[in-house]
Amino acid sequence: MNDQVPSWDTLRRRLTRAPYSPEGIAAVGLAIDKAERLLGPSWPRRQFERKGCWPSEFNLLMFHAAALPQFLAFVMRLESATKEPTFTTVLRSLKRGVSTTDWRHALLQLEVHRALRSAGTAITFEPEISGSRNKADLLVTPTEGGAPFLVETTSLARADVDQAWEAYEHRVWQTVTALELRHNVRIAVELIDHRDEAETAAWLAAIEAVTVSSEHEVQRIESPMGRAEVRRAGSPTHERTFVGALATRDGWRRLGRALQGKARQSEGALPVWLRVDALDGFFQFTEFATLDWAERVDRVAANLRADLAGASHLAGVVLSSGPVVALGAADSTAENQTTRSTSGCGLRRLINAHTVRETVVVALRDDVADQQVRWTAAYAAEPEWLPQDVSGWEFPQLPAFLAD
Repeated sequence: MNDQVPSWDTLRRRLTRAPYSPEGIAAVGLAIDKAERLLGPSWPRRQFERKGCWPSEFNLLMFHAAALPQFLAFVMRLESATKEPTFTTVLRSLKRGVSTTDWRHALLQLEVHRALRSAGTAITFEPEISGSRNKADLLVTPTEGGAPFLVETTSLARADVDQAWEAYEHRVWQTVTALELRHNVRIAVELIDHRDEAETAAWLAAIEAVTVSSEHEVQRIESPMGRAEVRRAGSPTHERTFVGALATRDGWRRLGRALQGKARQSEGALPVWLRVDALDGFFQFTEFATLDWAERVDRVAANLRADLAGASHLAGVVLSSGPVVALGAADSTAENQTTRSTSGCGLRRLINAHTVRETVVVALRDDVADQQVRWTAAYAAEPEWLPQDVSGWEFPQLPAFLAD
């Protein structure tokens, strides 16, 4: 089997080219062996056939700084979860090969299990919801005091409109870059708006017409779509720039609808926490990112209480950005932040070098304060999860995986 079709041996062959120390190569090799044992020898092929590629935790393992800790975390969490008999259904689904959405869902179930497991807690996967045909994702039962609660997990991927916006700007940027190379000019572009195909083509044609003219060293083209400045080769110029149009959208509306759907789906006798990863850019690319942390927590709490009013079975919401690559982020003293208010708690944590997570924990009932504290403490301590887990496997700590 060649590298076009994934296999466990594909990963093992890549190890010979990976920038790992001898200790790191040995540890990753053992982790690959464990993953093969847990998921089965033919899993990479089935997953590839279902999805067209295999997950980034595997595919980027030897090439991306964030992939190594994500791969190790997945394998260790998977092995830990298989010790729980009720995980059988989730594991069976993974072995068959899953869609991107179902893969993210399984990762989030494993993450919650890692976050909340302890000697004084029993965690059940896929529990029945009393009085409902639905199942929750996890049941958390303290065995040393405290009330049980259900957890419903979901991830919100980027909206089609956001992906279309990015694709449009990428096409314009590619066209402008081709004009620069073809006519030996420098073109600075600032988009103001997106237009239909005909208007876009006409604007780009106007830019090209200017690039072939030698009338002026610097020429500008303006339209309702945007501005372009064309400079001849050798004329004073700044670095080439491309500024996209401002994408204004209601960052909460789509997220709120998803939460309402999960609230309806999980209604039953036991209190329910919603654990949601907003992977659509809510934390990075909406008004939320411009607020200070106290305002962020209060805004999220207010929106949650407005959208989920009447859902008395909901105990609270744990809303996260998911693990986000932040190149250059390596100093926990600079990255880590905790903000507490009467509305809830906001966290930013450096999970691993170049990977951060932002999280807001909000209780929706007065009788679940102990559960809110538990969620907050769990995600505040997330940077310690991987070091603790690799120690349990008698693996070296992460820095020792990398060659000097």
